[in-house]
Amino acid sequence: MNLNDEIIALLNRAGCQIVGFADLRSLSREARQGFDYGVLIALPFTKEAMRENRDGLPKRYSGEHELMTRRLGELNELTAGFLADKGFKVFENTKDSIIDGPFVDERSLRSVLPFKTVATLTGIGWIGKCAVLVTKEVGSALRMTVVLTDALLDCGIPVTKSKCSPTCTACVDVCPGKAPSGDLWEAGADRDSFFNAHACRSAARARAKSLLNIEASRCGLCISNCLFTKRGLGYE
Repeated sequence: MNLNDEIIALLNRAGCQIVGFADLRSLSREARQGFDYGVLIALPFTKEAMRENRDGLPKRYSGEHELMTRRLGELNELTAGFLADKGFKVFENTKDSIIDGPFVDERSLRSVLPFKTVATLTGIGWIGKCAVLVTKEVGSALRMTVVLTDALLDCGIPVTKSKCSPTCTACVDVCPGKAPSGDLWEAGADRDSFFNAHACRSAARARAKSLLNIEASRCGLCISNCLFTKRGLGYE
């Protein structure tokens, strides 16, 4: 059993089925904190949470969102500890970096190393029109964390172009902030060229306040209306 298989088996035993491995050397050393490889760890939302959120009932979605925050932190720590015990170096995550990526800039709403960027390098998905990761298996109904390491890993083949249909407007039409332009992503594209993150955040916070009475960026309408999400989780 090679190192990849050991990590997958470790995470599978812990209840995580979505694992990817990325060669990060195409990114700047600053972004990857000097590490060459990354382990992507992801958890999916349930079909019920996505269907209810689509129908205007976001309570279950919000609850799963909070549970994932804790669980992804535990899985990150588990993986980092496993690699450290084998003598490899790992990035020492902070609470903020575990879920949102290291060093999020509140003004630009950008992180130095977006987890969705790492995910495209693992080959598990691409960036959709709403600037979220999309996979064939569960659509965009997932949350992620990343462990950076110097361990030599067998890495996936990066995805460099969107696999969304140019004519699909499901996420574009439903966005309350009108954040996506509808243009397709490809590797190297600047997020702001096809998506307005500030408009997304404002609308998400307004929806969370109105329906959940919380001060948070919690919307997910693009996620739960995505055709890949519906197909992957099995609802219409």
